[in-house]
Amino acid sequence: MKDSQIEIFLAVVEHGSVAGAARTLGRSRTTVSTALSALEDELGVPLFERSGNQLHLTPVGGSIVTDCQRLQQVVGQIQARCRHHMSGAESALRIARDDALPEAAWRDLLRRMKRAFPHTSVSVYLAPPRELPDLVERQAVDVAYGLMPQILSVGYQWFRELADVRMLTVAASDHPLATLPRVTQDDLVGHTEIVLAYLDKDGLIPESPETDNYLAFTQYELIRDAVIEGAGWADLPLPLISHALRHEQLRTIPHPGAKWWKTFCVLESEQAHGGPVVTWLANELEAYLSRIS
Repeated sequence: MKDSQIEIFLAVVEHGSVAGAARTLGRSRTTVSTALSALEDELGVPLFERSGNQLHLTPVGGSIVTDCQRLQQVVGQIQARCRHHMSGAESALRIARDDALPEAAWRDLLRRMKRAFPHTSVSVYLAPPRELPDLVERQAVDVAYGLMPQILSVGYQWFRELADVRMLTVAASDHPLATLPRVTQDDLVGHTEIVLAYLDKDGLIPESPETDNYLAFTQYELIRDAVIEGAGWADLPLPLISHALRHEQLRTIPHPGAKWWKTFCVLESEQAHGGPVVTWLANELEAYLSRIS
């Protein structure tokens, strides 16, 4: 049984005639009729009753329509997977990322990626920026995206800067620091700072707090939510907090160093570098960041 015979059988079922199936498939009536007869001979049963130019399914013919539809779908999937492999696209991709960008942006990106590369399976791991390079170095993931530190080691040759991201020092709108006309370094030190934390060989480490009075979390979103609730002040990426700023849940502190930049980067393993999917993701992220910067 050939997949072309199944295709012809289903086309005849849909149109009720050899002529209709032939027009749809772009084949001659003779080709369609011959293939249908060959399928019936192979199966050893009549699939249609002939009435002039019209064909009507026999009971056994009707009983196999659903199975043939499933078979046609499986054949299509096999062919698509083979085309996917021949194109060089990754069959599976392990991604690590931070949460400097809104979750909605990532969901949209991954949804569009699956439309473009439907047969690439993707696993995503959320990690603090400082942990991302190590995950790639250990080959725990294939590629990492985020506001990771600058990479100087020769082992990180597949390092690409995608865009500069504005960082803002913020507090809740009713926080004491947000109500001052001018904030000094002493003012900052006098209030709780909320910073990122990351794991290394020495355990859980707060990332460069400016004061001994701090809270440390492993995600920007947790920091943002704690700041909105008035727990302290923090440095946060603008894409993640733009909504809260517009709705006056957060306010930029009037401090000389309250506005600065970090670089959003992609770090690819040697095995993943140059792959169609990781290249597509990097280009789409770069385009997204250029629109919101």
